[in-house]
Amino acid sequence: MSDTSSLERVERLRKEAVARGAEAEVLAETFDESTGLSWLWAFLFGPIYFAVHGFWGRALLVFALNFIIIGFIVAPFLAYPAWKERAQKKAEKLITLDSLRRT
Repeated sequence: MSDTSSLERVERLRKEAVARGAEAEVLAETFDESTGLSWLWAFLFGPIYFAVHGFWGRALLVFALNFIIIGFIVAPFLAYPAWKERAQKKAEKLITLDSLRRT
C-alpha cells in the first residue's frame, strides 16, 4: 500500500514541477522588457548599455572583449538572452511567492 501511495506522490510532484515550469515560461513573456532594437543599443553603447540595465557580468565581459576588438561584435548577441534570463527569474520569484502565500 505504501508503494502505491509513494508512487502517486512522486507522480503528483512531477506533474506540479512541470506545471510550475510551464507557468514560469508564460509569466516570463510578460516580464520580458527587451525591445526589437536591444541588439542595436548593445552594439552602439556596448558595456554602458548593459551596466545601465543592471547586467553587470555582461557589461564587464563586453568591456574586456573591447580590448581585443571583438566586444562590439559579441555585445548584440548578449542583449536578448540577458532580458530573457531576467524575465525568467522574475517569473520564478512570482510563482514562488504565490505558492508560499497559498500555504
